Amino acid sequence: MTVAQWVITAGGVVGALGIIFQTVVRPVVKWARRIESAVSVVEMNMSNNGGSSLRDAIDRIEQRLDLLEKKVAKPTVERKPRTRK
Repeated sequence: MTVAQWVITAGGVVGALGIIFQTVVRPVVKWARRIESAVSVVEMNMSNNGGSSLRDAIDRIEQRLDLLEKKVAKPTVERKPRTRK
């Protein structure tokens, strides 16, 4: 192969790699960054932070439900079985 053919071949390879990078690698990297950002937001909402996270809201609902169950629940009384006369 001549020098000109090597240059043309190298240019074609570099061009092909550039197209592959543009169409495959870059979108995958952007997608991975978006996923990482979304996971970060979910992680922040699942930890207690003093009142505004989803975890705090769930804890408040659970506490209110426990109080409500205590107020509504009746003590169980054991009944003696009736005997027929």
